[in-house]
Amino acid sequence: MSDDAAIITETMERVAERVGDPTPLIFHRLFAEIPEAEALFIRDNGGLVRGQMFQVTMESLLDFLGDRSYGANLIQIERVNHQGLGVEPEMFDKFYPTVMATFKDVLGADWTPAMENAWTRVVGELTRQ
Repeated sequence: MSDDAAIITETMERVAERVGDPTPLIFHRLFAEIPEAEALFIRDNGGLVRGQMFQVTMESLLDFLGDRSYGANLIQIERVNHQGLGVEPEMFDKFYPTVMATFKDVLGADWTPAMENAWTRVVGELTRQ
């Protein structure tokens, strides 16, 4: 496992220990930063779509950090698929930084420079930033 993969996996584990499922926190931040995104989830009353979106995001991230059998391609495909839902690539690409920012807030003083570097590097690569 690469250093980035180990750091990101550790981050995810620490966040889960602190808050359990971070999905509500992530989407609260996303909707605050991009208010028009909330309307896209109007029918997601129970949060199942949001939960699935977060799960697939994390699975593709872990694959991207590992053997890269599908993660990078899935992200590209979903970027195009989301355009059909009215989500421009720029909006789509804000999800990973939103996850990172939420995790950083959850961990607070326990967010390390190594976490910052790994997440910034990987998110930049995934979102072409």
